[in-house]
Amino acid sequence: MTIPLPGASLLLVACLSATGCGYHRLDRQQRSAPWAKQGETIRLARFRNLTPRLGLEDRFTKALENRVVAASPWRLVAQGEPSRWVLQGTLESYVSRPIGLTLGNDKAKASAGSASRVEVAVVASVDLLDGQTGVVVLSRRGLTFSNQYRVDQNFASFDSRELQVLESLADDFAESFLTQLLEGID
Repeated sequence: MTIPLPGASLLLVACLSATGCGYHRLDRQQRSAPWAKQGETIRLARFRNLTPRLGLEDRFTKALENRVVAASPWRLVAQGEPSRWVLQGTLESYVSRPIGLTLGNDKAKASAGSASRVEVAVVASVDLLDGQTGVVVLSRRGLTFSNQYRVDQNFASFDSRELQVLESLADDFAESFLTQLLEGID
């Protein structure tokens, strides 16, 4: 029978506590990037939408705005106000394509089948500008985000599923871009 030693368990707890879990909030770390200083102001320019999908720019702008407020060292300022930094983005492409098919009914001649699974992909570019000089200090081109969804045979739900996927893509984009920006990855 082994009797645990109180000193050994305290040492084990101390070692485990010292190593940490490896996760840290990005808005509380010391940064080497000049744009990632606590308390500076940032303004989000509305995304330009070069895609045929109307309203896509609103979703991406809002997702980035929410992420900046929730997990960045900056203070978000309204449009038209001066700021130390400016983020501007462009939605370059939007593609929605079927990747799975349900075969049609062989008894009906006009029945050719329909999409059972759809992939949505969005490509965006974002620039971080010095708000005082207008110089681009960081640029990310061709950021591609995609997601898939099953098509319900109830056609009334088709648009709502696609809208859910677009919300998810906008959130993924905002989180990924802001993480790269705050970590100073060039």
